Amino acid sequence: MSEPVLITSSSNRIIKEIRSLHDKKGRSSLKAMLLEGSRLVSDAASSGANIRYFVASDSFYKKNSSFFSYYPDKKVVCVPDSLFARIGETRTPQGVMAVADIPVYDISSIILKAKRIVVLENLQDPGNIGTIIRSADACGFDAVLLSKDCADPFNSKTIRSTMGSVFHIPVIVAEDFYRVLSELKANNILLAAAHTREALPCWQADLKGDVAVIIGNEGNGITDKIIELSDLTVMIPMDGNAESLNAAAAASILIYECLRQKKLSEGC
Repeated sequence: MSEPVLITSSSNRIIKEIRSLHDKKGRSSLKAMLLEGSRLVSDAASSGANIRYFVASDSFYKKNSSFFSYYPDKKVVCVPDSLFARIGETRTPQGVMAVADIPVYDISSIILKAKRIVVLENLQDPGNIGTIIRSADACGFDAVLLSKDCADPFNSKTIRSTMGSVFHIPVIVAEDFYRVLSELKANNILLAAAHTREALPCWQADLKGDVAVIIGNEGNGITDKIIELSDLTVMIPMDGNAESLNAAAAASILIYECLRQKKLSEGC
């Protein structure tokens, strides 16, 4: 393992690059994302993410230099603890982060092969998006498709919320969102949109086959365009006093209902 590169100046090019990854414009320009914390960094590396370089605080490196021995071909940047605390986004930094490539997927290939997919229309909360990606990964879905007006799936809050799942399942932002949905439909994927009115209870809907579960905006739900495109709308009946579930909770229930029905149909 080579010696780390020591940086002490906040005006260094690499430090400026890391700070630029705090916003979507910087991530889009550099086609990179910032990963913080030992678990997320190691999970990304072991899942095949292309790590450009690691960044460690002085104290972390002194105690955990062996952490980087698993990746001898990757550059390690070492900075003072005080500087490390200023360049990250977490309130209680663990002392290690990494800059990694944003995954690039061939959307046409994904759409052609996907059998079960989660579709997000105009979701704005990064935590919701991250939780939904994690649920889709846990239940064996093939991809998560986002409209371009969703929150950035590669911001740090979303990535942390996925608990590493963003590296296990394709996450795609579609420029021509409704055209892609039409392609899914043409490929015999059932478009099932979550809705609260005039919708089938989810356990009465046939969700065991090839399906795209569509979740709408946190405040406004799905758009009329989605209702027009969808094959059916589904709801989650509730016996309690809560008026609704948040987007991540509703999506997770519907994702699991698809898995439950699939397993039942297979005799599991």
